[in-house]
Amino acid sequence: MKPEKRKTSFNEKMKSKENVEQLKFEGSCYCGLCQFICEGKPIFRVICHCSICTRISGGIAVAFVGFENDNLKIIKGSEHLRGFKTTERMERFHCEKCSSNVYNQSLLADRLFRDTSLMNFQKDDQGNILHLDQLKPDSHMFFSQCQECYSEMFKTDGLIKFSSMPGSTIIPNHPSK
Repeated sequence: MKPEKRKTSFNEKMKSKENVEQLKFEGSCYCGLCQFICEGKPIFRVICHCSICTRISGGIAVAFVGFENDNLKIIKGSEHLRGFKTTERMERFHCEKCSSNVYNQSLLADRLFRDTSLMNFQKDDQGNILHLDQLKPDSHMFFSQCQECYSEMFKTDGLIKFSSMPGSTIIPNHPSK
């Protein structure tokens, strides 16, 4: 089955579709040395399957929540952040102590944003992410790079699956057999 072709602008697809409340979200690196606050509505909530994210994380995908540049602020530990450019489009910042990713900075003038892993957000005493209903992913990106042995588990989740960046070709969901 061929992927469904739908063209939509980057900003249009990156905006969260659900009516997300204006909230303040808090988070940190694994050890807590670097802490941040995100204010305002997320501009995107995606599960990324690109080769860079999977290689850096060691996982099958990484869920990211993106905010306008000025809406993700480091409030503690900025002197402990170390960055590196993975491409001309992205610089990634991690904690020098625990090495966990804190945030990523877009370097594209027409697509400026900062994103952070869903798992970096503050959790309750049982380990549940606070405000998860406001932060949970609504789409996949770089789904064409998802390893075949894992893609089956995502094919029926009902989320939009972009072949690469949001706004690219959409890979259709498959009903369970």
